[in-house]
Amino acid sequence: MKLQTNEGKLYPEDPFDFKQSLNFIDKFFPSSHDYVILENQLKTAVQLKNTVGFKIESTGTVEDPVLHYQLFSEQLDKNTVDKVIDRMTFFLSLDDDLKPFYKLARSDDVFKEILDDLHGLHQVKFLTPFEAVGWAILSQRISMNVSRKMKEKLTAYVGNNIEFEGHTFQAFPSPDQVKNMDLDELISIIKNKRKSEYLLNAAEAFSSVDEKFLRTGPLEDVKNWLMDIKGVGEWSAHLELIRGLGRMEDYTQDRMLRGCVEKHYGSTASNELDEIIKKYKEFPGYWEYYLRSGC
Repeated sequence: MKLQTNEGKLYPEDPFDFKQSLNFIDKFFPSSHDYVILENQLKTAVQLKNTVGFKIESTGTVEDPVLHYQLFSEQLDKNTVDKVIDRMTFFLSLDDDLKPFYKLARSDDVFKEILDDLHGLHQVKFLTPFEAVGWAILSQRISMNVSRKMKEKLTAYVGNNIEFEGHTFQAFPSPDQVKNMDLDELISIIKNKRKSEYLLNAAEAFSSVDEKFLRTGPLEDVKNWLMDIKGVGEWSAHLELIRGLGRMEDYTQDRMLRGCVEKHYGSTASNELDEIIKKYKEFPGYWEYYLRSGC
């Protein structure tokens, strides 16, 4: 079947450097293989009621950013187009206003070099919140390589495939698609009974929740909702809040972050982490994101 197409423009909050986004995606191990990255262009696919491929290309500047997009799918009605535009915008955090965060960060002498190196970087989330929680579950207590193989096998099995412009993409399954799988079927794919059970729990929860609540509801309410899902603990909830939902008022305090703090702020600075984060008011997640990206 010939694919329908749609195209248009997106206008990110400035400053926005698309090359910074592409650099991050290219290095992000859990999902870098899901994208084709060219010099100033990104291609991938997302699963809605059907699989939609999209291409994004920068046609503006860092201070006056413009992105041109093209969509590809067997069916592109207005509702689908609107949902993909929302997904692209949210995925690349195009509506995030970095200026208040930058104002706070410029008073941090240690952080200035990181800020300069990553100028215009808006957080790149997992493409969907369900993919983020799926990765959190799959990557618990096992190596990243094994986790990614599990994720690849699940995605390939569900088969949300689309080919456009010479590339074939497989979109990570939707919550409904996983919810409708049998436990034994899921175990046969990822070879782990507990993780299969946890994925089904998460799929059931995410298939019935309003994503607007997850994006904008009171932080503690959303965190509690996440932690009510069997298989989602403190670490997984933080990953989902920040990397899946862009809740940049949240932050984690894992060993990797503490290592980055000690690298940039000094060997004893991790003991003062709470004091450092207080300076960033409602943007601790962006401070953490930049620090990890520049570590």
